[in-house]
Amino acid sequence: MVKCLTRIFCGATVIFALLMPATAADFSGVLDKIKLKPGFKISIFAEMPKPRQIEVGKPNGVVFVGSRHGHVYSMVDNNRDGVADEVRERVNGLNVPNGVAMQDSMLYVGLQDRIVNWPIPAEFDSTLPLQPLLLIADGLKNEFLHGWRVIGFGPDRKLYVSLGAPCNICDLEKNTGKIVRMNTDGSGWEVVADGVRNSVGFDWHPKTGELWFTDNGADGMGDDIPPDELNRVTKAGQHFGFPYFGGKSVKLTGYENKTAPVDVTPPEIEFQAHTANLGIEFYEGNMFPAEYKNDAFVVQHGSWNRTVPVGYRIMRILFDDDGNATGKEVFADGWLSNGAAVGRPVDLEELPDGSLLVSDDFANVVYRISYAK
Repeated sequence: MVKCLTRIFCGATVIFALLMPATAADFSGVLDKIKLKPGFKISIFAEMPKPRQIEVGKPNGVVFVGSRHGHVYSMVDNNRDGVADEVRERVNGLNVPNGVAMQDSMLYVGLQDRIVNWPIPAEFDSTLPLQPLLLIADGLKNEFLHGWRVIGFGPDRKLYVSLGAPCNICDLEKNTGKIVRMNTDGSGWEVVADGVRNSVGFDWHPKTGELWFTDNGADGMGDDIPPDELNRVTKAGQHFGFPYFGGKSVKLTGYENKTAPVDVTPPEIEFQAHTANLGIEFYEGNMFPAEYKNDAFVVQHGSWNRTVPVGYRIMRILFDDDGNATGKEVFADGWLSNGAAVGRPVDLEELPDGSLLVSDDFANVVYRISYAK
């Protein structure tokens, strides 16, 4: 049954602030370090604290951004010049509202312990605070470690939710280590992917409709194992190895002599260990060169526990016409400069014009990557 989230968000007045858009000059020390192929350009779309998952609304293009620090923001580029004209805090004080998703103009927010919905068309008025927020689903494990939810609507119009394992390496419990889907009212839960340590990004191939998701490998096993993963779901309920395997064959600490109780589906792509692969976006636009169509971009947030830092970049995953991943290459890097981070990209989302928005919760900005011959 849908009900009000709490009296805090149903009766209280939420204070929200209008922020002035940032200029590229403010962040030249970051932008000048980013390396892209000829024709591509990176600029500042907006400035805001700790942006995480991005969702672009339709048809008006209002952009919503979640965070791990209690607030949800919206951004509007009214004149379509590639810079947000307004940035507004729409709600604060939430329990890690990392995930945002929209369907039929309705906004859903993934909190650490529940999924909520704003019962007003989200693009109707960009000045309204997000209240009340209505409960859609609860019972999620309220643990900060791997508890930041990524959510999204699939081609089947169901809401998909990532439920990370609340540990480094451990046995899974109910509603942990999975990607699940449900109806928009919270009913009809189904496990789509099991044995998932910590997926912080998923998307669907534009042609095949198959779900692809990133998964972060375990810590504490050294600099070079286990690899991070890009996985492909071909049927609901597949098991992707955690806590038995990391990558295709690395046995995890404490599980070296244990056998997985079900068949394990190996990753399609292995990434360098500890690169922290998060957001993924299949490219469907027409701004970039034609060879980018139906390829995917994957954000590498960057290592925090490696002797020599790695990641801090965006990868391109190449696909053939049948929807198979055929390789990977660096698309954008430079957020790691002389061993020090100047930014940590998190998520990507395509704008209607075919450019890409990229959130960065270290530099506290949202970038726009565009292309012109």
